[in-house]
Amino acid sequence: MTGPDVLLRYRDAIALEVSRSLPPSDSHLDEMLRFQLGWTDEGMPSLAKCLRPSLCLMACEALGGDVDQALPIAVAVELVHNFSLIHDDIEDGDIVRHHRPALWHAFGRAPAVYAGIALWALAYQTLDRSAERGLPAERVLEARRVLNSACLEMIEGQHQDLTFELRSDVTLPEYVEMIGRKSGALLAASLELGALAAGADDDERARFALFGRQLGLAFQIRDDVLGIWGEGSATGKPVGADIARKKKSLPVVHALQQTVGPDRETLQAVYSKAAVDDGDVAAVLDILQRWNCRYFAQGLAEDYRAQAMDALSKTRIAPEARRSFDELMSFVLERDY
Repeated sequence: MTGPDVLLRYRDAIALEVSRSLPPSDSHLDEMLRFQLGWTDEGMPSLAKCLRPSLCLMACEALGGDVDQALPIAVAVELVHNFSLIHDDIEDGDIVRHHRPALWHAFGRAPAVYAGIALWALAYQTLDRSAERGLPAERVLEARRVLNSACLEMIEGQHQDLTFELRSDVTLPEYVEMIGRKSGALLAASLELGALAAGADDDERARFALFGRQLGLAFQIRDDVLGIWGEGSATGKPVGADIARKKKSLPVVHALQQTVGPDRETLQAVYSKAAVDDGDVAAVLDILQRWNCRYFAQGLAEDYRAQAMDALSKTRIAPEARRSFDELMSFVLERDY
């Protein structure tokens, strides 16, 4: 499945702004950052889905703002996102990202750590360029505050996620709170920052942030589904990959709460083991199917989609812009990667 046209609208502008944000091309750091961002042989980055910066620019444009002024802010969000991906792969021990070796696996753990930190620093350096494009200084300062708050919340969510790996009693409300931080915070900031760049008032910014938060919940739940049932040709990982890592994603959290008898005993035994083998993965997949966990997860994602679109309906954007956001929501819930 390819992305919607709305994700292609700003792609070239985002890529060019990213290229302006990176260090000199003769440095080892630049080599790692270009690798992480998916730089192609033709010299432009693939930037995966470009979701977060596109959302930022969509919000700005929908509210009548200057997209050129918002562009450095949008790219700052993308750089922060990639900082989080680098560290997330290190913490989870994932060796593949976007069908290629994860940065730490290609260059080493320590170099990947400082590459991630470099992206975080470059994000704020990039954001400040919005002042050079004519964005008022007070909005630039507020954008810094919004992005920094989102960073801290995202990191708190990642910490929660790691602690969940040590527990067998994670509840659904705890899980939703965690992904609201880990995945929802930066998506909420993306949209709020776009509204801020356009000069929106606090109430309008809050509505866009709520839309982004609910979008983040739906996005992460879809990721959880793909992490278990996604096709390797699309995701770059085998079916059951998150089970093999004993990750407490939504389908597993739901199963641990709902199952009884032998199925519950099997789940508890598998998730208590030091290492999981192929037989364990197959057993868990069977249990998740029996208890309709995939159906439950996709249904919950649809609920958050409805809540997101309800928040968006309260904004003052035109129907055409709302349709673009709805198209993007459909992609989030139907994507196969």
